[in-house]
Amino acid sequence: MNKLNFRFFAFVLFFLGLSNLAEAQCAGNDASIEICEKDSDVANRNFALFPRLGGSPTAGGTWSTTNPENFYALNQSTGIVDLWRINNYGTHSFVYTNTDCNETATVNINLGGYPGEDNIDGSANACGDDNSVNLHGFLGSNVDGKVQDFNGLWEEDPSTITGFLEENIFNAQAAGTGIYIFTYTVPDVNTCAGRTATVVLEVHPPPNPGRPTSVTFCANDDFSAYTNFDLNDQLLGEDPNGTWSEDATGQLSDLNDSIINIQELYDTFGYGTFSFVYTVFPTHPVCEKREVTVNIDILPVLDGDITAEDICIEEDYVVELEYDDTLLHNGAFLISYTINGSSGVASTSLIDGDGHFIVDPTLVPLNETVTLEVVGITSVSPIRDVCPTVIVPPTTFLVASSQADIEDICVQNDATVQITEILDTSGNFANGTFTTQYVLTRPDSSTETSDSFDLEFISGNATLTVPGSNFLVGGEYEIRPTILNTFPTNCPLADIFIVTPLPDAIQLDLVIDNNCDATQIDVLVDAPILPDGTYTITYDVTELGSNTVLTTNTINFTGGTAAYQIDVDALPIGNYTASVRSIQNDTTPCRLDFEFEESENFSRGGVPEAPVANANQTFCLSDFSEAPTLMDINVTAEGDILFYDTDTDTNILPISTVLIDGEDYFVTNSDPLTNCEGTTRVQITVNFSNPDTPTSDNSTPLFCAETNPTLSNITVNVSAGSSVSWFSALSGGTALDNATILVDGQTYFAATNNGGCTSTERLEITPTVITVAPTAISSDVLSVCGLDDPTVVALTTLENETENEVFWFITETGGTALTDDIPLVTDTTYYAENYNSVTGCSSATRVPVTIDFSNCDPKNYDFFIPDGFSPNADGRNDTFFIPNIETIFPNFTLEILNRYGTTLFTGDKTNPAWDGRNGSSTAPNGVYFYIINYNKGNSEPIQGRLYLNR
Repeated sequence: MNKLNFRFFAFVLFFLGLSNLAEAQCAGNDASIEICEKDSDVANRNFALFPRLGGSPTAGGTWSTTNPENFYALNQSTGIVDLWRINNYGTHSFVYTNTDCNETATVNINLGGYPGEDNIDGSANACGDDNSVNLHGFLGSNVDGKVQDFNGLWEEDPSTITGFLEENIFNAQAAGTGIYIFTYTVPDVNTCAGRTATVVLEVHPPPNPGRPTSVTFCANDDFSAYTNFDLNDQLLGEDPNGTWSEDATGQLSDLNDSIINIQELYDTFGYGTFSFVYTVFPTHPVCEKREVTVNIDILPVLDGDITAEDICIEEDYVVELEYDDTLLHNGAFLISYTINGSSGVASTSLIDGDGHFIVDPTLVPLNETVTLEVVGITSVSPIRDVCPTVIVPPTTFLVASSQADIEDICVQNDATVQITEILDTSGNFANGTFTTQYVLTRPDSSTETSDSFDLEFISGNATLTVPGSNFLVGGEYEIRPTILNTFPTNCPLADIFIVTPLPDAIQLDLVIDNNCDATQIDVLVDAPILPDGTYTITYDVTELGSNTVLTTNTINFTGGTAAYQIDVDALPIGNYTASVRSIQNDTTPCRLDFEFEESENFSRGGVPEAPVANANQTFCLSDFSEAPTLMDINVTAEGDILFYDTDTDTNILPISTVLIDGEDYFVTNSDPLTNCEGTTRVQITVNFSNPDTPTSDNSTPLFCAETNPTLSNITVNVSAGSSVSWFSALSGGTALDNATILVDGQTYFAATNNGGCTSTERLEITPTVITVAPTAISSDVLSVCGLDDPTVVALTTLENETENEVFWFITETGGTALTDDIPLVTDTTYYAENYNSVTGCSSATRVPVTIDFSNCDPKNYDFFIPDGFSPNADGRNDTFFIPNIETIFPNFTLEILNRYGTTLFTGDKTNPAWDGRNGSSTAPNGVYFYIINYNKGNSEPIQGRLYLNR
C-alpha cells in the first residue's frame, strides 16, 4: 500500500438556512480521487466507490458510467470497479443514483497510466518478412489480468530509428534484420508522473531460397553438354545453406548433391517434366522454412515429312505426314501451317509415325503451284506441351479447276461447249491455239471421235461448237474434249447433256348452236400425226353454280382432224360450261405448250331473274366529293347490271351517269357468261340529303389539361332530332370519336348528323387547353433528421415556384392535399402539384420527392456507443445496441468479434441489436470487439471493445 498515493478531494457545499435540502441529498456529494499506480496493488481490482462519496449517501442506489470503455469494469449494483480493467489513463467518471430522493452524485477518478513491463531479455522476436508486427504483444505482465494501457505512445529509440513504426505496428520487412529498441509511454495525469516501458525487438533474417529459373529442352536436342548440370546455377540470390530434393529420378545422391545428368535423365525417362526442390531452413523458429522448384522440361518434337499431290477443286486437300514416333507421342493434335504465307490450323490424329490432315480450301489459290509449310503443333489429347519448333520440310502442290460445261438442247440444234480454266504446261492459264479433239457418246452408246482442230484459248477459256447434225435423235449425250500440250490434272474434262425431240401441237374448238338456249355443241379437233402413241381428248359439260360435271367423255385419237357432237338438249335450265382439253406428257424444254383447252359458256332456257333494289334511295351529299352516279345506286343482282331511262328504252345508260335529285331510273341485269339479259326492269327513285350546319355560342372554349378534355365536352347546337359528328378537316378528313382528347390550339370541325347523313358545311371550333407545367423544386430529396419529427411544412423549403401555388400529396394522382402539420413518414414518396389560381388549372404531373431521415449530426443527439451489456433477461440492458444509429446512419453495418477474430454477429438497420449469442450457443462473459462501418459521408469506420457480463 505504501506505493499507492491517494489524494481525496471532497467539496461539500452547505447553504445556511437550507438544512432540510441537505438532508434530502441521499446520493451524497461529488468527489474526486487520484490513483497513480493502479498496477502496484492487486486490491485495486476491487475498488469501492461508495465510501468515496461525500456527504451522507444512503445505500441502495445504482452506479453507471457514460464511458463505454469502463462499462464492464463497473459493478452497477455494488459500485465496485476493477481498475485493472480500465486500460486507459485519464479521468473516469462514475455516477451514483438514488431513486428514493431522485438525486445523483459523481465520483471522478484521475487514473495514472500503466505502460506494462519492460521486455529487454531477448523474448521479443520477429521475422524479417513480417510487415505488421504488433508491439503491444511484447508488453503486459505475468500477473493475470494486468494489462497495459492502450492509449499510450509508441516511439522508436533514436539509436535504432527506422521510420517504419506506425502507432503500435512495426514493419520489420521494410526495416530489415537487426535489433530495434522501442519505448511505450503513458504521460503525466495531474500529479501522477508519466511512465515508460521498453521493448528490445530482434528481427531475424527469413530464409531465402532465391528466384528459380526452369529450363526447357526439345527431345531432339543434343544433351551431351548437360551431363554435369548444376541446379544451383538455376537460382539467383539464394541462401547457400539450402538442400536439393527430387522425386524418383535418382539423379541426386544425397542432400549435398546439386549435379544432375540431363542426357541420362532423357535416356532413362524420355521426354517429360522433372522437378527439383531447393529448401532453406530459418535461423530462428519465429520464421518458417522456404522452398522453390526448378523444372527441367524435355518436350516432345515433331520431326517428319509432308507430301501433297496435285488435285482437282472438288476433292479434299489431303496432306500426308510421316514422323519420328520416338520423339512424339500418339494422340490428337492441332497442326499450324501456312500456304503461301496464309495461316491455317487443322486437326489430326498421329499414331505410330503416320497421320494426315486436310487443309482449308479457302486458303489455297486455284490453278497455281502453292507452298505448304508446317509451322507449329499443339497437343489436344492428351494435353501436354510440345516443342514449338517443328522439323518438317515444306512441300508444293497445285489445285486445278478445269472443266467443260454444255447446256441441254433440242434435236438438230448446235451444242456449245464452254471449256474453262485450262492450264498450259507451265501451270499458267492457257493463251493461244491448242490442238483439240472430242469424243461424242450418243444415247445408243455409240461413239464418234472428231478430227483434230485448232482451238483458241484466252486466259484459260475457250468455246467449242458441235454441229446440230450430230443430234438427230433425242436422248442423253456425253462430250469429252482432249486438249494437247496442257498441264496434266486429275480434273475430268467431260459433261453430259440431254437432247430433246420437238413436240407436236394440237388445235381444239367448240361451236355452240345457241348460247342462251343451246341444244347441241360441236367439238372440232385438228391434231398432227404423232410418230408414235395417241392423243387423249376429253370433253365435258359443267354446271357453273355448283361446278358439277354433268356430261363427260374421253376419246383416244391417233391424229388428223375430227368432229364430235355433245348433246345438251336434255340438260335442265341453267348456266353451263362446255370444255374440251388435251394434255401432252412429253414435258421437254422444246415444247412451249403442254396443256390445250377450249371452253365456252352457254345456257339452257335461262334468263336472269330481276334485280332487287329499294324503290326509294337517299344519298348523303356529304359522302361524295363529286355528284353521285348510277354506280352509287344499291342494287342486288346476278350478273351485270344495266340502267335505262325508261322501262322500254333500248339505250343502256353509262354507269358514270350523274344522278338527278327526284329522278326515276330503271335497272335490269344480264348473265356475263351468256350475255342473256333479263326481261324485267326495276324502277328506282333517288333523293338527296344535306342537313343544316351546326352553330355554337363559343367557338374558342377554355379547358384544363389535367382533366383530359375530349370533344364530348364542347357544346354545339344542332337541330332537333340531330346529333354532332366531328372531323379533322373542313371537308373530307378523318372522322373523330367523341372521346378524342383535345389538343391546345388545334381546330376541330363539327357537322350535323341527321338520319345517317352529315351536313356538307362544318363548324370550326378551336379550344384552348391550359397546361400547367410541373412545379419547380430545388431537389428531389428532402434531407432532414427523423429525430426532429419533421412535418409537411419542411417540404415547402424545396419549393422554387413564383407563379403558382404548390400543394403536396401522398399519391401520384388523385387524393387530398396535405396540410403543413401532418408528420412526414419514412420510406414514403411525396408529390408536389402546381395550381394556377387564375385559370383554376393544375399540373397534370406531380413531382416526386423522397425523404432522407438520416441528416442528423450525431453531436446534436447525444450519440454514443455503449461499452457493454448484460444479457441476463432482467429486462434491462439485455442487448448490445447503439441508440438512434439506424436513423443517423441508416446504412450502417455492425460486426461483433471474439478475441480470436471470429465473427459472432453481423447487424444492420434491420437487425441492429446483439443478444449475446454465438449462433445457437451462449457467448461467455468477457471482452468482445466491435467494428462499425457508418457508410455515410466521410464518417470513418470505428472499432472498439465491449464487455459482456451476465
